Amino acid sequence: MQEKSPELYRYVILLIGFVTLAGVSGVSSSFSVFYSTLLQAFAWSHAAGASVYSVNMLVLAASAPLMGWLLDRFGPRWLFPAAAILMGGAWIACGALRTLGEFILLYGVVSALGQTALLSMTVVVSRWFAQARRGRAIGFADIGTGFGHVLFIPGSAWLIATLGWRMAFVVVGVAVLTVLVPLNMLHRPAPAVTGAVPRVSTLRGALGSRGLWMLCSAHLCMSVTMTMVNVHLVEFLVRTGTLSILAASTVFSAVSLVSLGGRMFFGWLADRLKGEGAFTVAMSCTITGFVLLLLLGRLGDWWPLYAFVMIYGFAQGAGGIAVAAKTVEVFQGPRLGTIFMVVTLSANLGSAFGAWFGGRLFDLSGSYTLTFVTAIVSGLLAITCMWLGQWRSWREEGRRLAV
Repeated sequence: MQEKSPELYRYVILLIGFVTLAGVSGVSSSFSVFYSTLLQAFAWSHAAGASVYSVNMLVLAASAPLMGWLLDRFGPRWLFPAAAILMGGAWIACGALRTLGEFILLYGVVSALGQTALLSMTVVVSRWFAQARRGRAIGFADIGTGFGHVLFIPGSAWLIATLGWRMAFVVVGVAVLTVLVPLNMLHRPAPAVTGAVPRVSTLRGALGSRGLWMLCSAHLCMSVTMTMVNVHLVEFLVRTGTLSILAASTVFSAVSLVSLGGRMFFGWLADRLKGEGAFTVAMSCTITGFVLLLLLGRLGDWWPLYAFVMIYGFAQGAGGIAVAAKTVEVFQGPRLGTIFMVVTLSANLGSAFGAWFGGRLFDLSGSYTLTFVTAIVSGLLAITCMWLGQWRSWREEGRRLAV
């Protein structure tokens, strides 16, 4: 199909991206369901249990530049299937967990290596589409992220309730292997980038620019904001006596279901308002959602929960779409994979800190109020950093230096 109709083949790549991101996001987001279950099974503290997710994010951060280089050097056809084997195999092995150390090794390290490589799918998708349509293409592929949440979160809760948590790990791992490995063997080389490559599209030029570091800072603060709540949302709803674990997982899934339309909308918005505008709208919705969670704990009424699902759900993942669209717009070139994974590194560091710090704040205060307030402050910092990049003047300077 690529040889006879490359215009159609790019939609095959878009479908592969959709399914792959669904698998990666499902594996990541379902941690919150297993987290609540394993706290009871092993009597771990909240901080100790959340530290597994933090290690996962740290490994993602440490391995991100390497995976970006491997993608630029060898392409996705062999890198992505190997990554899926690592991720699926780690989850199957988690079915035999006995200690916290084993969980850290399998989920925190081995699974993370596979997740890191597969998260660069956005780069692969962007290379098949023109600049004017990249935001929408990234947004459509990222719908898979929301779909993964919808499928895996209640699915994991159902598997745990029906088969037990050990067999639930195995089933998830087998699903990853049987779907993602053969699917990602279908990758073919993307069309070559034509025209002069701006200085800022080289790794050295990007690392020397203020814009990259402001983008990384915004992505880091955004990830702190999101992870401090996402990892602990199910536990928050269960601990406050609001919902059972299955019902709380369903709420998380409903948030992701609402996000399916929002992801496509924010992909379009990134094409219209560029990354800064789309990012600001997305984070404003996210912060509003966290305020509603605080009201839920105070009022004891249901309407803040319904409003949270709609407002927060609509913007779930949208900040990441805006960051990805801005990165691809500014750094498109032969080193895009490496540069993109440098930006991803900052997000993983933020996620690692946010997951652990959210649990630590709960252990210190006995409630999630301080966790949510800290997440709101971090979200405001993310918006500030996104605008401090001074993108227009920076890009003009990069073009001037490239001439």
